[in-house]
Amino acid sequence: MKKILLSLMIPFTGVFGVYSQAEITHIAPSGASTTGLRAPNGTTAHTTVRGVIIVTAAELAAIPNGSILSKLGFVLSSGATPGPAGGNIQMYLENTADVTNLKSTTWATTISTMTSVYNGSYTIPAAAGNVDLTLSTPFTYTGGSLYVAYDYLGSTFATTGSIYFANSTLPGGWKGQVDPTTTPPATIPLSSAFRPNIRFTFPNPFVNELSVTGVAGEKGIFNNTISQEQTVTSLISNTSSVALTNVPVTLTITGANPYSISQVIPSINPGATSTLLFTGVPAINLGSQIITVSIPSDEVNTNNSLTFNQQVQCDTIGYVQTPVQSGGVGFNTGSGLIAVHHTIPNTIETFVKSVSNYFPTAASNAGNTMKGILLDGNGVILDSTAVITITAGMLGTKQSFDFINGAIDVSGGEIYVGFRQDANATTGYFPFGNQNNSYVDPNAAATFNLTGGIPSPLGSSLGYMMIEAALTYGGFDVSNSSTSGNVCFNSPLTISPTVGYSNYEFFIDGSSVQNGSSSSYTTSPLTTGLTYNVDITNGACTLNSNVQTISITSALVNPISAEFCSGETYTFGSQTLNVAGFYSDTLTSVSGCDSIINLTLTTIQPTSSNINVAICQGETYTFGTQSLTTAGVYLDVIPNAVGCDSTINLTLTVNPLSSSTVILNLCNNSYQFGTQTLNSSGTYIETFSNSFGCDSIVTLNLTLNTPISVTASASGVTINTTATTAVNTYQWIDCATENPIVGENSSSFNPIVNGSYAVIVDNTSGCIDTSNCVTINSIGIDELSFESSISIYPNPSSTTITASSSFADILSYKVVDINGRLIQSTNTNEGTKEIEFSVLNFENGVYFLEMKTVNGSIVKAFVKK
Repeated sequence: MKKILLSLMIPFTGVFGVYSQAEITHIAPSGASTTGLRAPNGTTAHTTVRGVIIVTAAELAAIPNGSILSKLGFVLSSGATPGPAGGNIQMYLENTADVTNLKSTTWATTISTMTSVYNGSYTIPAAAGNVDLTLSTPFTYTGGSLYVAYDYLGSTFATTGSIYFANSTLPGGWKGQVDPTTTPPATIPLSSAFRPNIRFTFPNPFVNELSVTGVAGEKGIFNNTISQEQTVTSLISNTSSVALTNVPVTLTITGANPYSISQVIPSINPGATSTLLFTGVPAINLGSQIITVSIPSDEVNTNNSLTFNQQVQCDTIGYVQTPVQSGGVGFNTGSGLIAVHHTIPNTIETFVKSVSNYFPTAASNAGNTMKGILLDGNGVILDSTAVITITAGMLGTKQSFDFINGAIDVSGGEIYVGFRQDANATTGYFPFGNQNNSYVDPNAAATFNLTGGIPSPLGSSLGYMMIEAALTYGGFDVSNSSTSGNVCFNSPLTISPTVGYSNYEFFIDGSSVQNGSSSSYTTSPLTTGLTYNVDITNGACTLNSNVQTISITSALVNPISAEFCSGETYTFGSQTLNVAGFYSDTLTSVSGCDSIINLTLTTIQPTSSNINVAICQGETYTFGTQSLTTAGVYLDVIPNAVGCDSTINLTLTVNPLSSSTVILNLCNNSYQFGTQTLNSSGTYIETFSNSFGCDSIVTLNLTLNTPISVTASASGVTINTTATTAVNTYQWIDCATENPIVGENSSSFNPIVNGSYAVIVDNTSGCIDTSNCVTINSIGIDELSFESSISIYPNPSSTTITASSSFADILSYKVVDINGRLIQSTNTNEGTKEIEFSVLNFENGVYFLEMKTVNGSIVKAFVKK
């Protein structure tokens, strides 16, 4: 978007462009107008440029008398494209008492009294920015006006020339001539009010110099229906060579809402600018007011305050301060939307009725078409006006246009109000007035596509757009003393609108009951419901609230039951009770109304109990708050299930720990000892639970002996053995009686009678095993007759034993005990049919009588008792 600025509201006198510790750059004359014709623009049409301007003493007031200027420069709003371009420039300076440009139109005469301070290259950049030239001959400023002259000869050129910021307030302030040839013009016959902004750089002489470089209220037209307080923005710059501390800054308002407040900037570095916000600034009363921000006196007092003009209104909103325009803004030959931004925070229904524009006076605006547009914060078009044709009579005036709908509620959100400019490909035009200001909110305005969409903030360089919006209002709720629209029976209602307006009229059930400046109304005690609404007068505006309904809440009766412990008390409202019974109290319910509570109070009794607990020695038992380790009787009191005292009597027993030693001699390869599987002899310890459930420490002395295993098998009437380890002894037994067979201690056995037989063996480790039983049934009948032919009696006996043979003579006999030890033996020599011997000296037990006959040997068992 291109802009044309026709005039400036504020000339920015005394504003410093760049700040630093060592030096200061001051722009004079300063302005936001532009020119591409009165300074080297880099095109072939400006091959040679000669010009001289006067900068007045008032515009140079910020430069101390005697300052040595070290640099000169220009300020470009756009560069030369495609660039850069450039050539050679010679700069001249002269102190003067003149207040207008009185230089001769003959160039030689013009510079004859001036000092050449720079003669060298000059590069015109391809982008906007500052171009500073370091002077070859520093120049001393003596405190009056200055003539600045420049003589340019281009050598590198661009297609589109650069544009310079300029000041247009001094008629004839510039004299000069441009030429497309390389021959500099001898005369400078052209004259204009547009003087390029010049940057003067000089050593910083200040040690206590601050300036107010910007100030603005939220709006030029502030709407106090939407909000009754605002934020004022101010910019404070330190142009000193040192940091300054504890700088007081004062905001003063004169006019409709007199007000004053100060803040302190704790510290501000040299060259820095501090943005200071004054929040909560009241804007209750309608009318004109002037906002001033100021700082204390310092080395340059001309820049110690700035003002902002403001109107407080109830039905209009905009950034306009006065009807004076600074220039015109538009899309030139193109089209687009431009709109100003507003936040509508209030809850009152708010409608944008119309939009206004201040039309610049340029004749090129007449005959073109545009349309008013209302958008929401996301750029969605909500409403529009009819198509507007700009007439010559509109130029230089404010014109308002109604929206077609005009009744879209925009409260509680953000809106953009502005215009759509239609394209004119033949003649460009700039139909929107703007106002420059020392501070411009960069988000105050935005551009959009023709169909809306995401806003593109306009920034600060174009000042404030002179676009206003007229508002109307719908209903709103007025606060009251009820709870969610309910009032207790026989209680009053207080109605409380927002304070700060000039008049309030209160209506109950449609009838006016109070009209005046009081912002509150209280009814008599209510027994029935009602409706109310309020008309509020805000200057020229009347705001009508919604009709709101109030209902009556009757007293509540609530029966409750409660219990308390015997010997204690129960608190019921303001009553302290210690006897069961029926009681009543009146309290306030959650709705704020009376609540009658009927209480049935019951007494409950405390309880007691006995418990027995056993712990192990070394353990601790927690009993209430007690940690017990010693046996005894203990007492504790705790709440029972109904909340009363429960007395607990504890009998605590402490059981002992135990220990023991076990010796085991086992014929085994392993042994399971508690959780341990033992595979070798040794001493082991394991902890078990004793009969009390306490630790029992058992020490095991374990001997594991190699076990022996034996099997028996028959070969005819001979039984043979096979063992896993070397056998130490053999003892054959009769499986039917489990009696040993006397004298049969070999690895093989030849039984003399049929039967079932096994062998018992041991090894050197003392391990014993009994073989399987082997059955023999092939011995002849004579052998069986021989067995039955010998009898032994009495059996058992305590005195004597007699053995009698009816078949063969007994040649000898011997007696062995159950362990195979020989007790007695006798040889009869010639043989006998009967033998007798005493058992008086025998120990009680089982013995074996082995007899040898001419037909073989036989063994008989007997018992001594």
